[in-house]
Amino acid sequence: MRERAGGVESGGERESERERESERGSEGERAGVREGARAGARGGWSWFGPRLGWGVRIAFVVIGLGPFLPWLTQGIPGLSLLGRAFESWFEYQCHREAARSLTIFGQVMPVCSRCFGIYAGLGLGALVMRPRLDVWPLRIWVGFAALVMVLDVATEYLGMRPEWAPLRLATGILLSYPVAGAVVRAARGEALEPVEAEPQIPKT
Repeated sequence: MRERAGGVESGGERESERERESERGSEGERAGVREGARAGARGGWSWFGPRLGWGVRIAFVVIGLGPFLPWLTQGIPGLSLLGRAFESWFEYQCHREAARSLTIFGQVMPVCSRCFGIYAGLGLGALVMRPRLDVWPLRIWVGFAALVMVLDVATEYLGMRPEWAPLRLATGILLSYPVAGAVVRAARGEALEPVEAEPQIPKT
């Protein structure tokens, strides 16, 4: 009886061992499929990503130059259409009060100083692409910049201080500067893959 019981126990252990090996094999197969899918995504994106990244980067630089384009492109065939398109957008997007707008090279900018800072920050961020921030530092930067801008708007609106164009300009740049670089890197595919937890293999 003892020998039979021992044989049954040994058979049960062998069966459990085979089940664990089968589970490990299934986990390995699933991991291989995931790695193959990621490799395929990287292979396809390696051609498209850099081109999309350059397109987005150039677009942001053009947006950064946008406030200058209505008068820089005036009278130039073809390019004047681009300048008029920016002018129409600025009329819709900004209050365009001359008292709150910068004057550069004798030209009053078509947007206020804060909006000018936002556009300039997008252009500079895409052009410089530094610093390279991870997700949480980027969130902290943008959250802090948004808080500073809200305080700037609130204290100015409540009459707690006079309007100051350099501060409006600085808050706009501070908010938009890191966003452009992050969007360009995402377009390149640098933020394409989410981080996955490693599969847990049961211990023997």
